[in-house]
Parts: sequence; C-alpha cells; structure tokens
Amino acid sequence: RLSRRGRTIIFSIHQPRYSIFKLFDSLTLLALGKVLYHGPAKQALEYFSSIGYECEPFNNPADFFLDIINGDSTAVATNKEEHRPVDTGKVAEDNMDSSVVDVLHQKYLNSSLYQSTKEALGKVELGQGSKQRVSKQGHEITYANGFLTQLYWVSKRSLKNLIRNPQASIAQIAVTIILALVVGAIFFGVKLDRSGIQNRVGSLFFVTTNQCFSSVSAIELFIRDKKLFV
Repeated sequence: RLSRRGRTIIFSIHQPRYSIFKLFDSLTLLALGKVLYHGPAKQALEYFSSIGYECEPFNNPADFFLDIINGDSTAVATNKEEHRPVDTGKVAEDNMDSSVVDVLHQKYLNSSLYQSTKEALGKVELGQGSKQRVSKQGHEITYANGFLTQLYWVSKRSLKNLIRNPQASIAQIAVTIILALVVGAIFFGVKLDRSGIQNRVGSLFFVTTNQCFSSVSAIELFIRDKKLFV
C-alpha cells in the first residue's frame, strides 16, 4: 500500500520463497563485490540456463541462485564436468571452485543485459553531468516538497509524539503552574509607583529568563532524533 502511494520501499529479505520471489520486478545478484546478474527477475532463470546453469524442477529460484554463487549447486557440478580438461588433477578443480564468481561475472559482462544496462547508465550520467553544471552555477538546493508541506508533517509527527508520551508534557505543565504561582505570589499587589515599576521590570526579566532557559529543552529533540535521522 505504501509503494502504491509513490513511496520507495527498501527492505532486506533472506532466501525468499517462490511466492515472494515471483513478485520481484528487477533482480541484482552480487558476489565478492561483483555483479553476476542485473535485469528482470523473470528472465534470470532463462539467462542462467543460456550460460549452462539449469535450474532443477521444483527448486526455488532464490536458493538456486545462492547455490550457484556459493558453488554448491548441482548445476555448478555439471558445468565443471562439462568443462574439465582431460588428465588434470585436483588443482584444476580447486581453481574452478575459486573462480566461479569470476566466470559468472565475465559472462554477465559479455551478455546483452550488461550492454543495455551500460547504455542506460551512460544516458543517465550524461543527463546528470549537464544538470550538475547548471546547479553549480546557481548554487540552489531543491527539495521534493515545499516548506509548508515539511512543516505540516514535522508538526504532525511532533504532536503524535507528545500525545503518545504525555508524561513529559504533564511534568512541564506542572512546573509552569508552580513557577507561575511562585512569581505571582512574590509580585502580588505591586503598587503603581517607582518601586512598583522596578518590581514589574524584575518580574518581566525573571519570566523572560525562565522562558529562555525552558526553551533549551528543545535541544533534546535533536539529540534524541539524531540517531533516527542518521
């Protein structure tokens, strides 16, 4: 529902079952920092089949891809048997185990999927290059939403936090009432003369100072929410 509203959802999933895997639109397989496949998820099995790695019937594609990357799949073993040179010992087999990722990466670089991706990235880089030159001249910082929209959502979020944690608000209200009673009792019945004016100046100074120091507690919001923001 969130994604249909235009939000970008990023999540991590460990060995998804087929009913979840078939919902994926795009698939990227990485191993040792190298891309082994990037393209439509529905074409992944067809791609690996074209390079000699056949998925067994009733095998979960997600597990199949992980097995290939780790070198544990029967498809990898079959591929080894087909490409193993004659009269070579265990050294050749060990080298093939260590180079499964390199072989898959090289085959991906030679595929049409990589070429199409490279062309698409080239167009994006050209577009970003022209945009960056313009932005450096203007030094403008743009946001996806305007100031009023940001203010609305941040205020709404802060209000929800206050409602969900009423203890802090109740304590602040109690302290404010007590201080108001103390200040009111001290400066109660001030007369309209010179000393009364001085007393009123003193009361205003005390109230202003108290408000300034009490507003410092807003720093707590930045300290508490900084971890969440980062």
